[in-house]
Parts: sequence; structure tokens; C-alpha cells
Amino acid sequence: MSEEKKRFNGSSKEEKTEVHHGTFNLLDYIKDYRGHTKIRRLVFIGRRCPDVRLAAFRGALSELKKGRNLDLYTSTVSEARELLGERLGEKWGYDKEWYESSRREYHQEESALDSKVAAHRREEDSNEEILEALKKHIEFLLESGSFREAQMKIRETSDYARTVDQKLYTRLAEVENAVQMDLNDSRVTLHIPLPQAWSRRLEMEFGSKKKVQAKIRVASGLYSLKHSNFETAAREFAMVPFELDSPRMISKRDVALYGTLCAMASFRRAQLQANLLRSGEFNKFMALVPGLTEMVQMFVQCKFRAAFEFLEKLKPDIQLDYYLARHQKKLYEKIQELAIVQYFAPFSHARISRMAEVFGISEKEMRARLVRLIGRGLMNARIDNFKKVVVSKEKNMRIQTYEKALEVGTAYVRDLKTLLMKMSLTAHDHSIAYNFDRNPEDSKREDITVL
Repeated sequence: MSEEKKRFNGSSKEEKTEVHHGTFNLLDYIKDYRGHTKIRRLVFIGRRCPDVRLAAFRGALSELKKGRNLDLYTSTVSEARELLGERLGEKWGYDKEWYESSRREYHQEESALDSKVAAHRREEDSNEEILEALKKHIEFLLESGSFREAQMKIRETSDYARTVDQKLYTRLAEVENAVQMDLNDSRVTLHIPLPQAWSRRLEMEFGSKKKVQAKIRVASGLYSLKHSNFETAAREFAMVPFELDSPRMISKRDVALYGTLCAMASFRRAQLQANLLRSGEFNKFMALVPGLTEMVQMFVQCKFRAAFEFLEKLKPDIQLDYYLARHQKKLYEKIQELAIVQYFAPFSHARISRMAEVFGISEKEMRARLVRLIGRGLMNARIDNFKKVVVSKEKNMRIQTYEKALEVGTAYVRDLKTLLMKMSLTAHDHSIAYNFDRNPEDSKREDITVL
């Protein structure tokens, strides 16, 4: 079994967890993807969701028969039979005749492509001819699911890339293939700047410059998400241009969902407003997911109960997403924790029952969350079990300001009264005598005599 096949079929316990989603529209969801990404998502959904398992596996097998990934075809048929039995149907069962025919064609074409590249090198043909032959070989390997071999060929192209568009092809191919390899190549986080000179032929071969930037941002965002670096992932997704057109990597709806959830788990409310709600570009992505913009607005306005109710409705969709499913629990915990910390920040104390009401959970659960936040040092506070309140240990800046203003005001009134008294005494030809023979610490009011 190839490394790619192991990676594809390496189902974790989380992947095998069943998610019931009776209203899930598989056809509408999967239409935004192409190639291996489409197959990977269909199989992932088939493993997790009994409601659409049959349609998902049938769709995956139909896609596999359009390509050359024979190892993956065999393992997917086997897994589908194991989960569905005879329900799968003969049409989607193992097609031995197609498999043998495709295998022969695979070996013939691979041999021909290898020979063509070798011949161009042997004859010392131009860089353009060698590069074109390598490109065809790379496309063949990608269709076959041989991503490790494709990556090696892509790196070979850098030896023959001379022009701007040739270098750009190498970079984009490397980035896209890293996503297909499930982002095991850390170099996708390195952003190569795109000088103006590089954009001359982009419209002809690669589309606009923004499409190129979008692919690199998406790859970097997915890599950060995979490693639970939610803040970096949020910033990358928030900067993806709306011109994104990469169905072999991600959909526009994914960008909206990934960027929003990662931002809510790591940004303060002011940052959410600046980077999401006030961003005209990202707003276009958010509009593709009904209710997403309204949820962020509710979160920013401290309407946490309504925001978390919407998050709960989103949960089945998130649990069926190839990239988000493994992070769903952690993302939701971080979003809730950050919301509690931000809600309590302006107060010197707050009733636990009131906080539970605001967040739509029981008082017992709220107390447990507060204990965890305080224990982990995320809140500098203590819980008064008798009064059932949480009390801040930090001096509230607003209270400090009020206390300082009161102190200054009191001193001003005292000085003013002293001055008025002195003026009154002077007006009546009185003077003040003080007994300096006594210890100042023992002095009392009677030591001052009006003469």
C-alpha cells in the first residue's frame, strides 16, 4: 500500500464517530470540489454520516473510475462493502475488467512519459521542452494519487524554470500538491512575494494575480489549522481574495467557515469587527454561508446565547468537514472561554447565575468553566461560594479612575473651605496661633487658638 493510500485510509477514532445529519444536502455541498479533494471529502462523509453514507460512497467510486488512482479505488470499494454490504449495489462494486484495463494503460502511459522526459534530456533539448514533458508527467502522477512522486517531479521543474510564469508554475504546483498530501510539507507556510514582473502572463496561463495569492493564502491557512494555530489560520483566511478559484483545494464556503471559527477562537471582539465584519472582501465569503455574518455580529454585541445557539446548529456540518471535524471540540471550547473572559473583563464582580443566563447554560456548568479558566490562569479572579459571585483580583481601571476623581474632589473641597475660613478670620481681624511646644503627634484641636 502506498504512503498516500495509508494517509487517505488512516481513519482515526474521530473519523469513525457517527454524525447524524438528516438535512445534509450532499449534492449541493460536494459540487464545489474537484479531483482528489472531492473524493477525500466524500469518503470522509461516508465514514461518519449514516444518513448519506450510500450516496457518498457511490459518488466517491464514480469519481475514482474517472481517474487513475487504482489503489484508492480498491480500498474504497472494500470499505464501502464493509459498511454498506449489498446496499452498495453491483454497479458500484469491484469492477475487475475496468481495473485491469486501467492498470495496463497506467503502466504504458507512465513508461511513455518517463521515456519522453529522458529523451529530451538526452538530446539536450530546450528547457521549455523538458519542462513541458515534466508538467505532463506531474499531472499524470496527481491523477494517479502518487503525490510523493509528483512532489519530486515538481522540484525537478525548478532546474528548468527560467521565466516568470515557469517559476510561478513550480511554486503553485508545489503548494497545491502539498494540500493533496494532507499538508505534510511545512514549506507551504513560506509566502513567496509576487513581483510586478511576474504578473505579465498570469492572465493568460494562471488567471489574475489575486487568484495566485489566494492559493498561497489558503494553503498556509490550512497548514496552520491542521496544527491548531487558530490565530494564524484566521489571519490567512481573512486575507484570501474573493477571486479564489481552487476546487482541487477548497471552496469559498470553506474559507468563510474556517476563517470565522478560527477568528472567534482567537480574536477579541474589536478584532472580529475590524478583520471580519468591516472587511469587504471577507464579507463576500461570509455571505455564502447563511447566518454566519449575523452570528459574528451577535458575538461582537455580547449576545452570546444567540451566537452559541447558531454554533450548535452548525455543529453537524463542522463534524462532517474534512479539516474542521478534528478541531471542532477544541474550537468550540476556545470560543466559549474567550467569550467568558471578555464578558467578565469590565466587571469587578458578577453573579454566576447571571453569567449562566447570558451564555445559555446551567449555573453548575458556568461555575465549572470559571474554575477551569481561573485554574489555567486565563482569569485573574476568585469564586465566592457563599455569595455565588466571581470576584476580580485585578483593580478595575474604571473604579480606580472614579476613586482618584473622588479623592481629588475631596481634597479640593477641603482646601477651598480652609481658604474661605482664613479669609473670614482675616476680615474679622482674627489671627491663628499654634502651640509649637507640644509634640505634633499629640496635638489636638485645642492647641489652635483664635486671637
